[in-house]
Amino acid sequence: MLKELYLIPVALYIFSYIPLLFKDKKMYKVFVSLIYAGFAFQTLIFFIFLSIKGLTVPVHIDRFVFFNAWILMFIVVLFGLFYKVEYVLLYITPLVALNLLIGFFVPHVHITPVMLNVNKTILLTHIVLILIGDSLFALAFIVSLIYIFQERKIKNKKNLKLFDKKGIQLKEALHSGGGYNLELLDNINYQCLKIGFPFITLGIVMGIYLSGSLSRTFMAVKPIEIMSLITWLIYAILLHERVAKGLRGKRAAIFSVAGFLLILFSLSFSFYLFPAFHGLK
Repeated sequence: MLKELYLIPVALYIFSYIPLLFKDKKMYKVFVSLIYAGFAFQTLIFFIFLSIKGLTVPVHIDRFVFFNAWILMFIVVLFGLFYKVEYVLLYITPLVALNLLIGFFVPHVHITPVMLNVNKTILLTHIVLILIGDSLFALAFIVSLIYIFQERKIKNKKNLKLFDKKGIQLKEALHSGGGYNLELLDNINYQCLKIGFPFITLGIVMGIYLSGSLSRTFMAVKPIEIMSLITWLIYAILLHERVAKGLRGKRAAIFSVAGFLLILFSLSFSFYLFPAFHGLK
């Protein structure tokens, strides 16, 4: 069964943390190499799925969770390589591994949304756009937390660092040993917001359209739509404040954290209080 393949990247992700126990900068490179190897296997499994089934609806729950984990890791790897902040992998990888384990253990059943009767292309596009937007906001959430804790450490005349052996810090990983670069983290936060906001906007619009097509009216507002619009509004305000008023630093990080927590709440609200709407019965 293809689900057993999930355990390969999970094992690589878990074992990648063992070299860090040796507290040596060469072992840090081993850690990064194992992470990339895990992602390579994830990508291979993803293309195996595409060759067998393609991107279609309905979809199995485990493959939906796997696809979500792959998109998140893909985005993090891209940002890590582009901005040379591979240390972010240290914080994101456990979330990806957890998603893969969830995908392995959940039942191999279909998600058959009640929206399946509407345009399947729009439905699939809606799902993909939401997953990409949420993954970008998840990365913004992680770097925002790093920013907040690093700023606090700086005020205490300390630095967040992967590890420290005999006073020697990992310069390659932590910008000349001076701790995480706050300006760079703030810029990554902004880029995630700027790129993710259009994706989440289009995804929400398509979701509302599909919901309206299903109920044959756009006048009835559902609770999940209200939650989605509240989440969208928070990120819209944050993006406006950053572009128009130059909001930066800790306040921007706090907004990103709050926005992502609301996304998690919205997803829980959607799937647990209205399971039939997304095909979970």
